[in-house]
Formats: sequence, structure tokens, C-alpha cells
Amino acid sequence: MCEKNILNYDQLLEIVSWGIFSMDMKGNSVCDKRLDKIKKIDGAAYGGVYVGSPGRDIYSMLPYLNDHQTKEISVLLCSKFPKKPPRTYANIAACIRFIYGQFEKQGSLRSDKDFERMKKEKIDWSLSRNFLKLVMKELKNRNNYYGLTMLYEMEGHRLGDEAVISKNRSKLEKMEKNYNKCVKYAGKCRGYKHMFSIYYWAYEYFRKFGDVKNSIKYAELSIINANKYYYKYFPKGEQYYSNRLLKAFKYIDKMEDSNKNKLRSFLKKIIGE
Repeated sequence: MCEKNILNYDQLLEIVSWGIFSMDMKGNSVCDKRLDKIKKIDGAAYGGVYVGSPGRDIYSMLPYLNDHQTKEISVLLCSKFPKKPPRTYANIAACIRFIYGQFEKQGSLRSDKDFERMKKEKIDWSLSRNFLKLVMKELKNRNNYYGLTMLYEMEGHRLGDEAVISKNRSKLEKMEKNYNKCVKYAGKCRGYKHMFSIYYWAYEYFRKFGDVKNSIKYAELSIINANKYYYKYFPKGEQYYSNRLLKAFKYIDKMEDSNKNKLRSFLKKIIGE
């Protein structure tokens, strides 16, 4: 359900013109050098200043925009996307996720409670998808491979949610295609994180769906590609993703015997276990 519309179009244009706010934090507040040049807008989510801005405000305004306004906002948003992968992806991911109206990370995979909640909700991402199709078209025109990487990832997540909630095999296959396109574009822009992390999410959704064959396939690919790209993205290592790789390996270890020695050697190289 959309948040109450209390912005006008010119205010939304101004918020989008600020760009996508960074993940830098000072205490509990967003810390961004652009803050010195802007004035928060009454009626916008958090005054328009939050990690993932302007995603929440775009989402809340989508039902009220005409075709011309929707196109104008999509082009302006595209102009704010970085072309090279930044050090942190969280703010870009949050922005796109908010445009879907998803304000919690990991969707139906977050917890059993979230899965049951989403099953009861009448999910309708049609307005969001129409808008993001315009964004994707513009990013392709600009050859912004990083932006395309992020859009294919986030649409893949939403297709995964729909697949596991409704047990829809067609949605699962579309999710897989989106994830593979995500990896393709990540390769074009040296988005090393997506070269392995996206396979982990494919594993999780196939596992949740009950497709053992494909869940094993993508669990293995997440570790194989992490062996190639993990330290290109995390030069000093990092526990958050290494724990996910370990989880994927434990699933493989429980489900089948093949490739385990090779995967174990990869995992030991990556996280020392």
C-alpha cells in the first residue's frame, strides 16, 4: 500500500535532483557532504534525507504522476546513478528496494514471519515495475552497466519472492534469468561483489522453493566465483559474506557428495575454514 501523498511534483524533482544518499553515517544520522547545500522538505520521508533517498518518496508519488512526469523522474534518477561500482552498494540497493515499496531487506527470505506476512499481503508491484522499466531503458541508453546490474538484481529478488510465495515456477525461471543478466552486466563494470553474491541469493530462493538441484548448483557457483572475486571486493576479508558462503557449503555438504573437496579448499582459502 502506498504511503500518503503529501508532496508536490516540484518537491519530488528537487529530492531526486539531490541524488542517492550515501551510506556514510555519523551516529544515527546520514552523513553526506551534500547536506550542507540542501534544505529538508516537509512532507517527504525524513525530510528527503535518508539512506536510499529518493526511493521512498518516488514510491509514494508513483500513483499521482502522469506519463510525462514519470518519464522525467526516471531520466533524472538515472543521471544520478554511478557508472562505476562504488565501495558500498547498500544505498543504491535500498533506493531501488524502496521504489518497490519494500522497506525491509531480504524480502520473503528475511524470516518465517516475513514470509507469512508477505503471503497474506496483496503484492502489487505493477507501478514500480513500469517506472523501473523506464529507468532500465534509460540506463541502457547511457551504457550504465553498474545501474543495470543493480536493477536486474533487485527485480530478481522480487521475482524470487513471488515465486516462493505463490509456488510459481515461471516466476522462478524469470528470477534466474534476471540474476544471470545481473552477473553479465557486473562483469562489464567489474562489479566483483555481484559476481558471487548473486549466486548465493539464487541458491536461497531455489532452496526456499524446494528445487534441490538448482539450489545446489547455485550454492556451488557462489563459492566457485567467490574464489575468483571475493578478495577483489573484500581485500582484507569480511565476515558478513563469508558466513553466507559457509552456509551455502553446509547445505551442499548435507545434500550431496560431489565437488565437496574442491569447494572446501576454496572456502578455506576465502575464510580459513
